[in-house]
Amino acid sequence: MAVLLVAPFLTELLSGNLPASVFFRPQVFLCLATIGYGFPIVLLREFAVRRGLGLAGFFLLGLVYGIFNEGIIAKTFYLAIDVPIRNFDGYGFAGGVAIPWAITISIWHAFHSFIYPVVLVGYFFPEHRQSPWLTRRALLWLAVPTIVAGALVFFLPGNGRPAEGPLLFILMLAVACLLGWLAIKLGSRPALGGLERLRSRAFFLGGLAFVLFLFVPIVMAGVKTPLAAFYGYIVLLLILMLHLLRRRAALSINNVLLFAVGDDVLLALLGLTGAIAVGGLERIASNAGFLLLFGGFWLRLRKAAADTALSR
Repeated sequence: MAVLLVAPFLTELLSGNLPASVFFRPQVFLCLATIGYGFPIVLLREFAVRRGLGLAGFFLLGLVYGIFNEGIIAKTFYLAIDVPIRNFDGYGFAGGVAIPWAITISIWHAFHSFIYPVVLVGYFFPEHRQSPWLTRRALLWLAVPTIVAGALVFFLPGNGRPAEGPLLFILMLAVACLLGWLAIKLGSRPALGGLERLRSRAFFLGGLAFVLFLFVPIVMAGVKTPLAAFYGYIVLLLILMLHLLRRRAALSINNVLLFAVGDDVLLALLGLTGAIAVGGLERIASNAGFLLLFGGFWLRLRKAAADTALSR
């Protein structure tokens, strides 16, 4: 399935978390495409489709994936120091959890690891967009190794992370279940529709989403903004976003992807700027390649939208 391959590219490689020389090692990529990203994303996508969820519900399920990735597999939620983005070191750490970091990175994963890859695959394979991909037996074959591997990684030390205790595991499961229940309550709005006229504002809204959901929280954490202000900002932002989404009956798939391009282009530009500053040739080449890829995809979206308009 294409989503097994797309999700790691739009996260680990695009973010620069893994350089290309590491990312493309067979054992690393196999792990990312299966237990790390592919299997849990497919399972959540199947849940969303079988429940008839809209993009608002998809977002909440994306948060569930963020919990799986960072709270179960990578275990970065439990770092008081040496958080992947150092601005969050010691910021809001309570009850064994770096709460502001957990919120911020889960939102990032909701977009980049779940919504964008699933919508992209639906764009290229429209006949399978609204239908389940797997039988119930196949779902079981994916769920069992995902759950077992996740539990083993969580409860055993490895990759520089200590073993964690059962209370934190139960907490992660409880929050994930709550998010899944809320996703069901949100229902089918907005549905993912077909192609329509490409709206350039979607590109700029994607860039704005990057700033509001990632850049601003990083800055707030860096200057140690009072936690009440941080949490209030995130809650208001999420309420506003979900309210705006729920007002729409449907969103066209090409404009959702243009939104994703706006988000990812800004991320690639920042990565390219940082790589140039430190002279990282591998990261320069990687980010430049992503920018060319996004530019080509934008041209494809524009052509497809024009062809659709002519055919009507």
